[in-house]
Amino acid sequence: MDKYEEFMALTSQTIGILKDMSKRSPYDMASDGMARKTAKSFTTLADALFGPTDSPRLQRESVALAEERGLSLEYLEMVEKHAKKLKKRGAAWRLRAELIAFEGTFEEVEAYAKKRVMEKGGDKPKQRGVRLGRVVDGLRTISITYTQRRIADLEKTLDAAIKDDDQPRSAALLEPFWDLVEGTGTGLIKPEYRTVIAIGLDDFAKVSCGKGEDVIVALSDGTTMTSTEFINAAMAGSLGDKLYVGLFHPTAGPVNLYEARFASEKLRTLAMAENLVCPWPDCNGPADRCQVHHIDAHKHGGHTKPSNLTMLCKYHNGVNDDDGPRKKRKRPSPGKPKRGRMRRHRGKVRLHAPGGKLVGNTHHVSSMGAMDLL
Repeated sequence: MDKYEEFMALTSQTIGILKDMSKRSPYDMASDGMARKTAKSFTTLADALFGPTDSPRLQRESVALAEERGLSLEYLEMVEKHAKKLKKRGAAWRLRAELIAFEGTFEEVEAYAKKRVMEKGGDKPKQRGVRLGRVVDGLRTISITYTQRRIADLEKTLDAAIKDDDQPRSAALLEPFWDLVEGTGTGLIKPEYRTVIAIGLDDFAKVSCGKGEDVIVALSDGTTMTSTEFINAAMAGSLGDKLYVGLFHPTAGPVNLYEARFASEKLRTLAMAENLVCPWPDCNGPADRCQVHHIDAHKHGGHTKPSNLTMLCKYHNGVNDDDGPRKKRKRPSPGKPKRGRMRRHRGKVRLHAPGGKLVGNTHHVSSMGAMDLL
């Protein structure tokens, strides 16, 4: 058994460890070298699992099941994070029991937990507004929450005024932001949607006839649009005067792009329609700001054709292992470990992780691209 296997075996004993922690104060644990903040979070979780409760039977059964399943500390902390949002008598333990029994990956359970908390009224939707943080080291933070469409328009306005692309994005947007605030900029841009909008034929027919009230379409700027917003944008001329129709095969991926006029960025548009955000797992980089990536590297003879192209953000395009398994070395190469590479599997673009697993992006806009509409 190597150290990783020993670590995984230890994580399966979390319930026993937490039971022993419930007998200790966080100050005792801190005196053993643990950060006091960490010790308090552990004892809070231990108190929830082993302390007084309004649902003793559910508590006993759920803790026994968690021990039987060997649930990790990270898993139980995630369960507690969501369950404690429910304040009605018995509601928190009913949700804990439901999540401890739920079969699925960590990400699937967390997504389900968020949905259940929202259904039970434990999570309030974000409120629109401007929030100002306190001073830290002479700096303050401003946060704006508003509709995704207005914020996307603001982002595109700032993007258009960036003067130095070599800076980190947050720094590059700072000067255009203050130019806009101080009135020295060009004002807010109402952009045409050269941004790609992915919509299935059935939904397009509904929307065009005014019958698709419940249709939500996704855009390559990382946002979504209701059918009403889609129609309003079309009526206002924001969608431009060109209609592009992308052809996608269920297993081969993008095949061709048809339009009323010749498109100079035909291949890029197809790739954007397929992946509206960077397809690397957990990335939310919108396709509008991504780079066209050859799945089979061009330097190794990969062709510039629809099925061999995808969109990757600048960072993931840089860390993608273009050589992949092509090179077989007798000794491990020096330097940083490989991160994996993109490949097309059954028509869809996935990350081929170094351990051999194929992993997709779970971002909600990522699941609304052209290949998911077939």
